[in-house]
Amino acid sequence: MKKKILVTDDDEGVPDIFQLIFERAGYDVDIQGDAFSIYDHKYKRPDLFLLDKQLSGQDGLQVCRYLKSDNNTKNIPVIIVSATPGIGPMAKEAGADDFIEKPFRMKELLNVVKKWI
Repeated sequence: MKKKILVTDDDEGVPDIFQLIFERAGYDVDIQGDAFSIYDHKYKRPDLFLLDKQLSGQDGLQVCRYLKSDNNTKNIPVIIVSATPGIGPMAKEAGADDFIEKPFRMKELLNVVKKWI
């Protein structure tokens, strides 16, 4: 059975890139344009969450804290993706399992994901 990645990113075009990369690597991908579906539990349980730090009206780090505090999702790996310099310590403080800085190389992205699922 394919591993499922839930990507939450609202940048135009970026979610399509993630979907293409992950599907070609053999993953099932669920794209969410905002965090409200996460807060409302309107998604199928993934094997990994990939969250952009900058979401319209939402902070991806806060979404990460929410996921890590919820008994249903606290054991699912969360990876934060951001162009913010020094995102590593902020992601770890929020409870993220890992982080990726934009711009990233496809191989780097896939290696980080593979490490967690």
